[in-house]
Amino acid sequence: MNIKSSLIVTNSWWNHEKINEQFLLGRKRNEFNDIIEKIDNKRILSIIGPRRVGKSTLIYQTINYLLEEKKVDSKRILLFSGDDPSLFFDESDKLSDVLDVYFNEILEENISKLTSKVYIFIDEIHFIKNWQNYLKTYFDRKYNIKFIITGSSSMHLFKDANESLLGRIENIYVLPLTFNQFMNFYMTYISKEEDLKLPRVDLNNLDKSIKELEKIYYNQDLKLKIQKILKRYMLVGGYPEYFEVKDIEIWQKQLSEDIITRGIYKDILTIYNIKSPEILEKLLYYIAANNSQAFAYSGMATTFGIDTVTIMTYLGYLKQAFLINILENYSTNIAKIIRTNKKISILDNGIQNSLLKQKNIDNDLAGHIVESMVDFDFRLLCEKENYKQFYYRNSDKEEIDIIIDRNVDIVPIEIKYTNQIESSDLKVINKFIEEHSNKGINEAKFGIVITKDILKKEGNLYFIPYWLLNIY
Repeated sequence: MNIKSSLIVTNSWWNHEKINEQFLLGRKRNEFNDIIEKIDNKRILSIIGPRRVGKSTLIYQTINYLLEEKKVDSKRILLFSGDDPSLFFDESDKLSDVLDVYFNEILEENISKLTSKVYIFIDEIHFIKNWQNYLKTYFDRKYNIKFIITGSSSMHLFKDANESLLGRIENIYVLPLTFNQFMNFYMTYISKEEDLKLPRVDLNNLDKSIKELEKIYYNQDLKLKIQKILKRYMLVGGYPEYFEVKDIEIWQKQLSEDIITRGIYKDILTIYNIKSPEILEKLLYYIAANNSQAFAYSGMATTFGIDTVTIMTYLGYLKQAFLINILENYSTNIAKIIRTNKKISILDNGIQNSLLKQKNIDNDLAGHIVESMVDFDFRLLCEKENYKQFYYRNSDKEEIDIIIDRNVDIVPIEIKYTNQIESSDLKVINKFIEEHSNKGINEAKFGIVITKDILKKEGNLYFIPYWLLNIY
């Protein structure tokens, strides 16, 4: 198949055909609105996230929006994939070859004299050699083109590309669903009901947020419905493809084979020359079994019989592939942050359960899972708002689960997934707030305690049940 024939097959809308409903699904992720908001900005738009999280679906939904809502001429929308063997059979095949065929033989317009905007979607762009140099050239020549690209992890889009695309690209991260997002996918695909709309927890006005949450908190029927969905989310995690599978046995097998194994052996190994790739997989299992615990790189290196630099590098790969989250210990001393232990957790609780073959969630396991879910929720918030996320452990081994540095203040967050919280359980977070009062940009004015089912304000602490935590 030649380039023109391949593009015609992929871009069925050129022949006035509608996009297959299976590609569109019945539900849009929140990130769809972010894409639409930026669709006509000049900068290249990159959609970044792990495999099977829904990036390709977002592309088709965006193309459908351009066709149906913006009434864009169908031939002015081009889609192809960087791992399409009919376009890129070997390293001699270039991105410019595909675009030359499109502009000369399909659109039949001079690229430098386009009559109106052209939208070019490139899925899995990291498989194309020197892609960043081609996009830089097209962008700098100010062609009337909007590029929307996807990659399976941050390493794909930023390795060797930061400098060349600086100021030319903006990113939208698409990660596993938060509980609030999962809940409304559940309502669409399983309950067949309207969305459950939780108020946003606003860190700038928690007093108002508590009052709004009370309206749902005291609705017993609604509470039971949300808590039922939460139990499912704790077990299966946030990958949207679950709603096509539904069976837990099949789902965990699929997570293990497609997202974990292929994510390691295809995504990471296509970028880096790793001598012992099997260690990456063993490392992931080790983290799952010790989830949300503090680790010393040297201790992990000893456990795996490799050097500290290698363990740091491998953990970096797993983080860039969106499989784990790594938190530094909070301190105003940069050197101390570098030296101290890191708290490491599996990013998606469904992956953790798949690795450990957990089919049921008991009370003890629920506490550990909620801690990693809260880590994930606040990671998303921090990426969106340009905050920094830490954990805290002092020389007396007193710990706080999460510290959010909002650049103007800091917010300590403790996770107590129980309904029996004693004053002694809050000693460390209260002490932290007291020690960090009147500290300028390092001031802690209040703290948050994530609970199982306690909603209240007590002194400087706001108690919020996880099932009501909608921060992103």
